[in-house]
Amino acid sequence: MKKIGNLFSAIKLILFTGLAILLPQQALAQDYTFEATVSENRIFVGEQFTLSVEVSGSSMRNVSLPVLPDMNGVRVLSGTPSRSTSISIVNARTSTTTAYTYTLIASETGTFTIPPITIEIDGEERQTEPIRIEIIANNQMTQEGGSEQPDIFLQIEVDETNIVPGQQIVANLTLYFKQGIEITSFQPNAGWRTDGFWKEELQNDRQPQAESTIIDGVRYRSAVLIRYALFPSRSGELTLSEFPLTLGVRTQPSRNDPFGSFFGAGANQRRVSLESEPVQLTVRNLPTANNALSINAVGELRVDRRLSRREVISGETIELITTVEGTGNIPLIRMPGYDLPDGLEIYSPQEVSNIERRGNSISGNKTFTELIAPRAPGRYEIPSERIAVFNPQTRSYRYISLPALQFNANAPAERQLSSNAGGSQLGRLQPVTGLAVWSTRENSIIYQSIWFWLLFLLPLIALGVSYQRKRLRVRLHKDRFFARAHYADDVASQRINHAKSIVDEGDAKEVYNTLHKAVSGYITDKLSLPEAGLSDQELLFKTDEAGVNGQIQKNLRTLLDKCATINYAPTGSVSDFRSDIEKTERLIKELKETL
Repeated sequence: MKKIGNLFSAIKLILFTGLAILLPQQALAQDYTFEATVSENRIFVGEQFTLSVEVSGSSMRNVSLPVLPDMNGVRVLSGTPSRSTSISIVNARTSTTTAYTYTLIASETGTFTIPPITIEIDGEERQTEPIRIEIIANNQMTQEGGSEQPDIFLQIEVDETNIVPGQQIVANLTLYFKQGIEITSFQPNAGWRTDGFWKEELQNDRQPQAESTIIDGVRYRSAVLIRYALFPSRSGELTLSEFPLTLGVRTQPSRNDPFGSFFGAGANQRRVSLESEPVQLTVRNLPTANNALSINAVGELRVDRRLSRREVISGETIELITTVEGTGNIPLIRMPGYDLPDGLEIYSPQEVSNIERRGNSISGNKTFTELIAPRAPGRYEIPSERIAVFNPQTRSYRYISLPALQFNANAPAERQLSSNAGGSQLGRLQPVTGLAVWSTRENSIIYQSIWFWLLFLLPLIALGVSYQRKRLRVRLHKDRFFARAHYADDVASQRINHAKSIVDEGDAKEVYNTLHKAVSGYITDKLSLPEAGLSDQELLFKTDEAGVNGQIQKNLRTLLDKCATINYAPTGSVSDFRSDIEKTERLIKELKETL
């Protein structure tokens, strides 16, 4: 029995060893990929294109030449493909890629399918997926008047044309250029006017990528250079002006591959200045909201409202905070005009925005904070509200209900009594006698005393000041343009302080964007102009009409141009930032004396 057991153990050892040797080899034999691709899926009759067959793997020993099937609509110019092999090592794992490239020519129009291509890998036959192609006829008019087709041009392309005020559209600055041209650099010029639109540049996570396309029978490569989110601020016929751009162009690519890298390097370059054609858009009116408060909200937005606390002493302030967040026209949302109960004073409404510009949409939040103070003790209730938010996808309003908010205002004496409760008892006051000596002046007339007139006039002066302050608060609450002009200095100061706080971070784009908002916002607030959609040229025109000229106008133009230029090509040092911040402060002080 002992010999039989030993024999059985030896057999198991041999089997396990054989499996350990064979199974990895079988697994490795499957460790490869095999696919076929074409350089173009839409081809002209008579145009050449390439068919590539690529095999990649880490365990291939024998790979045969691909076997091309019979193909309709195309001809193979050479039955012998060009072959290239590359080896890569990642994490100590070696991978080999072999590519076979055939040159084909389109022979007739129509839609065709390149059948599966067969190849043998380590004795095993494999096939690719079929490929669908379309062959189109040459444009005869393009051939006859081909000189009219530009070699390179710019175009503004919007993703939506049926829009309403506040609805976001994406405007792509797209460059088109013919085969054999490489773009080595591009530099937007300052001065793109988007009259009637609020403009936000969307952040690109990668460099522009060129793609092949056909326009009017001519093959071009296209690349989106810059993307903007635009929000129309009014209805009617609006125009996106020409977009100026300077390009670095090289007419001879550095490689034989016509679809080489979009950004190349090399000599024999030239500079080209281009402008896109203007784009006209029709903006429809927003429908009327049904019994709801409009805050100009358009998009997928949420609205919330709260009080900072529920107990307050009369005369102290409490914060009424409204937050709007989501995806949509965050920069253009207005502060809600709530119907507040009598007996409340309103002070210094403030707004703070946090905007995210990544992707294809603008998202973030905007917070409005109103300081309110009860004049007398009691229980106050801020009535419920119904907010209208327009959804551009459904073309209808979504109504958000904000519940009523209550808070108590206690008398100051109640707090004093509560603070003394449980404390030591104060002794009873006793009159002091025998220390006071009274004397009277003969023939004194009370109204001849200055104290009489001070005590008489002081209540009247206080009443007049209170009345003027109340009128000011009411007008600030009801007259939005007056409130903007009143708080223009404070808002500009806040923006300049923000620029100072981020100057050490070295983000030139953010610093100059903040300075531009400080100056342009101050002008629009003082002159009661629309908060968004005005170009720099329009700002200069409006300030000139308001009597700003000479050196102040020149300084304003210089600052606006610099902000626009650096917004596209951030440069400069921290000392430059601080110098321009000081110039902005001086400019606003000069504008304050004129506007």
